[in-house]
Amino acid sequence: MKYKILIIFILLISILGISIYVVLNYRNAAIQSQKINNEYKELYNINVSGTELVSIMNRTADINEKRNIPKDQEGLYTDDGQNSIIIYVNLIYKDGYKTLRMEKILNDGVENFIKSYSVANFKCTEIINHDKTKNVKELTFTENTN
Repeated sequence: MKYKILIIFILLISILGISIYVVLNYRNAAIQSQKINNEYKELYNINVSGTELVSIMNRTADINEKRNIPKDQEGLYTDDGQNSIIIYVNLIYKDGYKTLRMEKILNDGVENFIKSYSVANFKCTEIINHDKTKNVKELTFTENTN
């Protein structure tokens, strides 16, 4: 009889422990996600230099890697509909703007980008959220002429 009560007690404690673990992990993930969203939303309509933009892109790539966001055959992060973050950079050219994705800048030569745009000003002109999770999905930084 004592053996059966002990087994039931151990099972209940195990279920309780697993439940607490799952709830705490979910809560921590939600808090972390909200923190990331707030950090990106603070960038909206703010001027950043080219070197700051590279730091933002590196941080975003790290976040995508930690979230296991898949890449396509060109090495570009795919939209997973929940947690992926993509940064677009609009650069001024003679005939208008040219849009590059952060992966192209990071993979094809951060040094060249920094050499050309380190003192340039960029403004976050657009933030789009995922429909499902409301996490930041896309950011667009546009080079300023000032």
